[in-house]
Amino acid sequence: MTRNGKIGVRRRAALIAVACMAAVMFLAMPVSAVTTLEGYSDMMLALTSGNGGDPTWQLENPRLYAEFRLKSSPWTDIDTFLKVSAASDRWEENVKETRVFLNEAHMRFRGSKIETHLFTGQDRFWLNEPLLAIVDQGEVKHDDWGVRAQGVRLDFWDMFGFHGAAFYSERSDYASMGFAGMPDELEYYPGATAADTVSSSTDDYRGFRLNRRFLGDRGLLGTTYARRDFSETPFHGSSGSYSEVVALDSELALGEIVPFFSRFGRVTWAAEYGYNNSGGLNDSDDSGLAGFKTEIRDIRAGPIRLLASYGDYGERFYADRLASWDRRDLNGYTKYYAEAHYRVSRKAINLKYWTFKEEPKDYSVSEYGMRQEWGTEAYVEFVNGFTGKAEYKVYENKDGTWPNLLFEVTGENRLVKLRTQFRIRDVDTIYEVAAYGFEANVNLSDDWKFYARVMNVSEPTEARQTAFAQVRYLGWSGAEFFVEYGNPDHSNELVNDGDFVSHGSNTVMEKVFKAFVRIYY
Repeated sequence: MTRNGKIGVRRRAALIAVACMAAVMFLAMPVSAVTTLEGYSDMMLALTSGNGGDPTWQLENPRLYAEFRLKSSPWTDIDTFLKVSAASDRWEENVKETRVFLNEAHMRFRGSKIETHLFTGQDRFWLNEPLLAIVDQGEVKHDDWGVRAQGVRLDFWDMFGFHGAAFYSERSDYASMGFAGMPDELEYYPGATAADTVSSSTDDYRGFRLNRRFLGDRGLLGTTYARRDFSETPFHGSSGSYSEVVALDSELALGEIVPFFSRFGRVTWAAEYGYNNSGGLNDSDDSGLAGFKTEIRDIRAGPIRLLASYGDYGERFYADRLASWDRRDLNGYTKYYAEAHYRVSRKAINLKYWTFKEEPKDYSVSEYGMRQEWGTEAYVEFVNGFTGKAEYKVYENKDGTWPNLLFEVTGENRLVKLRTQFRIRDVDTIYEVAAYGFEANVNLSDDWKFYARVMNVSEPTEARQTAFAQVRYLGWSGAEFFVEYGNPDHSNELVNDGDFVSHGSNTVMEKVFKAFVRIYY
C-alpha cells in the first residue's frame, strides 16, 4: 500500500510486476549469487502535552515499525533491490491499524556502455539539463511521504561519442483534489461528481537527454525532451491532453579555443533554447511559447571569479505540471543575473556579491511585477576550526523592499560541532522579525551522543521559542536507544526557517517526549 493506503490499478500492476520479477530472479539465482537481507524494527512511545489545548501530559499508544531490505546480485551485471515495511499506528479517524507498504524496488542491468533500471518508488528522473530545467524531478516523482512514481530508466555513454539518458514514468494513484465534504466546489468542474474527488489518476511522463562533446571536450551539443500525458478526469482534462517541451543547448570553452580569452581562465559560454509544444497551445497563436537562457562562467581575473546569465521566457514557455513552480513563475519575464567572488590575498577571507532582476515583458498583465535582489556575503576561516559568515541582502517586489541580515559562527573538532546564528528579517519594516538560533552536536563518549537546537524569535508585539534535543545510546550491539524532545521540523534550517521565522507565525513549540528502541538485523 502507499502512504495513504490506496493504490491505483496501474500502480498495483507495476508494483506486482517488479516484485514478481525480483522474486523470480531470487529463486533462479545461482548458488554463487550474493544476497543480503537486512533491516530494523523499532518501537516509539510518545508523551505529549498541549494537544487540543489540554495542558495535561498524555502517553500515546506505541508506534511499531519494521523495515526489510533485500539485495541480490544473481549475476555479475544484474542486481535487484526490494524494500518493504510495516507500521502499526493511528491512521484515518484515529483508528489503530497495522499497514504493510512496498516502499521501493528495482532491477538493474549494467553493460559496458549501457545501464537500465526497472523501478518503483525511486527518484530516477534526472536529466542533467544545463540551463532551462524544462522538467522537474519533484513533479515527476510524485512525492507523497515518499516517492510514488514508477517506471524504467536507460543511461548510455560512449556510443559513437554520444551520452544520454531516458525515462518513462507512470504515476497511477488516487488523485484527491481536496473537495471531499465540499460539494459546492464541484460546480466549477462540469461533469464532476463527489466520486470524482478521489478518481484514479494515470498521468504518464517521458524524458530524454542526448549530448555529445567535440573539439576535445571543449565544446558540447545537446538536446532535451520532456512530456506529460494527462489522464482523463474532470480535474486533469480530457484524454489526449499533454504538456510537451523540447530544448537544444550548446557549450563552448572559449578560454581553451580563443587565445585572447585564455588569460581569463576557461571562460565557458553556454546557451539553451526551448519551445513549448503542449497540446492546444499553438493551434491558433504560437506567441510566448519559446524560452532562451545564456550564461558565461569560469571567468577569472586575478583573485576575482565572475558569472553572468540572461534569460528570456515566453508567457507560456514553462509547461503546466512539468516544470517546477518557481520556473513557471518566470513565464513572461526576462531575467538578469550576475555574481562575483573575491578571495583576499594571503587571508582566509572570501567575499561574494550577487544581483538579479526579473522584469515582466508586459507590466499591464503581470500579476507580480518586477522582482529583484542584491546581496553581499563575507566568509572567514578563523583558527582552531572556527568559521564565520555575514550576509546582507535586499529583495524588492511590487509590495516593497525587504532587507535581510544574517550572522553565523561555526566551530568544530572531533568531540563537538557548534553553530550559532542571528538573523533580522525584513529590516525596518512593520514585518521585522529577529531570530537567534543555536545548534550543538556533541560526542559525550563512544556510546553516548547528544544533539540539540534552540531558537528564539522576537517581533515587536510577541516572542516565541522552539527547542529540539536528542540523546542517543549506541552501546548495544545491533541496537540503539534514543530519547528526544520537541518537533525538529520547526528548526531544521535554524533562523532560515520560512515558517517559524516569519511575521505573525502561529506555530508554537510542541511539548512532546519520544523514546525509540531500534534493533538492526
